[in-house]
Amino acid sequence: MKSILVGAILILANVAQAHVVAAGDAPAFYTQKCRVCHSIGGDAGKMVDKGGPLDGVGAKRDEAWMRAYISDPKSKMPDAKMPKIKMTDQELDAVVAYMMSLKTPAK
Repeated sequence: MKSILVGAILILANVAQAHVVAAGDAPAFYTQKCRVCHSIGGDAGKMVDKGGPLDGVGAKRDEAWMRAYISDPKSKMPDAKMPKIKMTDQELDAVVAYMMSLKTPAK
């Protein structure tokens, strides 16, 4: 019985952690690393002219393309200005999920 309870707690902890990464870390990572060159909903960084708006980006590309581009921008767009940004696999998963959630174009 004790091992079942411990197993259930571990499963719930992993689910909760995955939810926090997906919902919490992507916007924080975006704010710290991406916002300087991009904007969402008009909230722009100081070098937005380098990267531009990300409104609606999730409706323009599929997840595989987004993952490849964020991992290595020049692999998808040889003239990309965006540099490779070091991130963990969890951060990449969270940022890709966040970008894919941006379906509404700028107004």
